[in-house]
Amino acid sequence: MVLAYNQAVVETTSEQLLFNIARARHHEPIHFTGVSHIAATLNFQFNAGATPALTGSNGALLAPIFGGNISENPTISIIPIGGEEFTKRLLAPIPESKLTFLLRQGADIDKILRLMAEEFRELKNGAEVIYYNRPSDQSGYPVFRRILLHLSSIQDRRHLHVDPLIIQRKWTLPPESMAPEGFLKLHDTFSITYNPESRLYILSQSLPGRVLIILLPAVDCPLRIVCD
Repeated sequence: MVLAYNQAVVETTSEQLLFNIARARHHEPIHFTGVSHIAATLNFQFNAGATPALTGSNGALLAPIFGGNISENPTISIIPIGGEEFTKRLLAPIPESKLTFLLRQGADIDKILRLMAEEFRELKNGAEVIYYNRPSDQSGYPVFRRILLHLSSIQDRRHLHVDPLIIQRKWTLPPESMAPEGFLKLHDTFSITYNPESRLYILSQSLPGRVLIILLPAVDCPLRIVCD
């Protein structure tokens, strides 16, 4: 019963998403609803008895009677999905941290970038050429798809590595500008070293930057693609 409910909800959600894609394609308003609650009441009944058999003049005989039934009364609560939080979640771009997580888990880069990437850019003879992720771009879209298939092939051969760029930021701080208690608080997020020549404290912090896709073909120089 639980599996049947799960399958019904998944199929309904998939059909709803397909309808909304069609509505968005024709510039019609989209609408989402969700199943918030399912309560199913099961009723099992069993009865047994006996009745005289039709034996005529041969004597009396009792024949057993068995019966039973099962009934199910589900109550499904369906609510519209909306509000400011849902709108932000729907319109906000997927963060690069999720892209890195999905690719590290082995997800196909072809499928992910077809959903997330808007375009590929390339420099040819000093000019920038853009290949859009739009079927209406008859010249650029086939190139975009070939690039994704090429990346997917490299990923299947385990030559594709995805890591964020680590940006090292540094600040200088005079000793008299902060009390000793302040330096103790900075130790949680910064690396602090003291330069006796300049008599300055150097604060450094490592921050993740843009996602870097590194392709390692059978050559010495790897190819790098920065997601922007």
